[in-house]
Order: sequence, then structure tokens, then C-alpha cells
Amino acid sequence: MADEDFALVGTPGFSMGRVLADSFETLTRIALRLLGIVLILAVPLFVWLIMGGEAMLLQFADVAATDQTGRGFDPAALMFGGLLFLIGIAIHAAVTDAAFEDLLGSEGDLLQSLARALVVAPVLIGVALCVAVLFGTALFSIGFAGVLVARVIHWSFGVALALGGLAGLIALAVRWWVLVPVIVVEGANPIECFRRSMALTDGNRLKICALILMIYLPQVVVNILLFLAVPMVGAVVVAVLNIVVSGLFVTFNAVATVMVYGHLRAIKEGSTTDMLARVFD
Repeated sequence: MADEDFALVGTPGFSMGRVLADSFETLTRIALRLLGIVLILAVPLFVWLIMGGEAMLLQFADVAATDQTGRGFDPAALMFGGLLFLIGIAIHAAVTDAAFEDLLGSEGDLLQSLARALVVAPVLIGVALCVAVLFGTALFSIGFAGVLVARVIHWSFGVALALGGLAGLIALAVRWWVLVPVIVVEGANPIECFRRSMALTDGNRLKICALILMIYLPQVVVNILLFLAVPMVGAVVVAVLNIVVSGLFVTFNAVATVMVYGHLRAIKEGSTTDMLARVFD
């Protein structure tokens, strides 16, 4: 590591440029280890495809390519989405551990990162499901309330209500942005992790929000391009490419989140690499 204590000593303030630079540097340095993590954790998906999942993927791609909202319960889409959800969480946790080990200046160990991801998986799954239910319910409520207000009063009031509710959810997401590293690195429980994340992000949330947009906008653009490519290459090809692209973005987002976490701890607690390493003692 070029700087022994990375960005964790004497950090004057949160810098989006430094976080992105450190993220790309870390990603490049441990790329092979991260590739190994992704390939190993993607084994269940490969097995699923070999054992007959290809037919389900074809059905899922067909459903995604045709606007059939009234189709009802679709077991293929449910199985496919559930498998991707679990694999995504596992990859995020293992990559988080690997990136944090690199931040400490440690050589790191692929199997150790996978083992730690397995240990914290129940907490991560529970927290992810709670957040998903909360945000899903909130989005539905905001949309329903917006439509109701638009019809009863005026469309502008409905739009204002919807935008205000969306802004509130974004603010909440920023507060909870470092949930995963807090759980993986510090072993926080499902309740403590929310309080810890809010404490770390306090005072830098606008910059973190801007950074999140910088990270996710390219993914949105790529997804739009893939959607537009369906008529040319077919829905199945696009579905497979979407899986690959999602894996790449999940990996980078996990690394970037660890860098955000490290910088925030440096600002809040003056953490050096030695101090951060004590969480594993």
C-alpha cells in the first residue's frame, strides 16, 4: 500500500474524490481475489442452470420482456430473484471483508473472507429483508397517497407529496449506507447496526448522497442500454448479461462502501490501521 495508513490518519474531511480513487486502487490491487470470491459464490447459480434452471431463466426472460402484469404468481421469477438476492448478499459480505483486510494492509485470505461472510449471513439477510419490506411498503404508501391527493386536490400536490416522500427515503438510505461494513467488520447486531451507521454518516450525508449517485448512475445507464438491446440480442442474452453486470457493480459498490466506512471512522474516531485491526482481536 502506497500510504501505510491509507486515508485513515489526519483525514481533515470527507472527500468524494479520495474515496473513489481509493476504491479503484483497492479494486485493482485485489482484483484476482475478488474475482475468486464472485466465481465461488456464483457456483449455486451455475449448478441451478445446469440442473434445469435454464428453462426457468427462459421463462423469466420471457416474462421480463413482455408486459404481462396480470400473470400472477411466477415460481421461476421467485426462485431466480431469491437466488440472486442470496448470492448478492454473500458477495457483498465477502468483498467487504476482503476490501477491509486490504485497507488494514493485510494480505488477506479468500477462504477467510468467505467464512466471515457465512458467519454474518443470517444478520445480513434479516437486515436486508427488513429494509426491503420497509422501503417497499413506504414506496407503495407514498405512491398511493400521491395519487389520492392528486385526484382529490390537484396533481401538483400529489407530485409534491411523492417527491417529498422519496426524498425522505433517500435520506434514510444515506443514513444506513454503511450497514454492511458495520455488520461484517464490527459484528454489530441487527439493531445496533442501524444506530452505528447513522452515527458514522452524521455530518457527511450530503456528500455521501452525491457519491452514491456517482456510483449508481453508471449502473442505471448500463441497465437502460441492456433493456434497449433486447430486440437486437434477445431477452435471454440480456438476462445473462444483466447478471454479469450486476455482479460487477455489486463488487465495486461493496469496495466503495468499505472505503466510505474507513474514511468516516477516520474522521469520527481518528482511526489508524492498527486501531481498526483491533476489531478482530
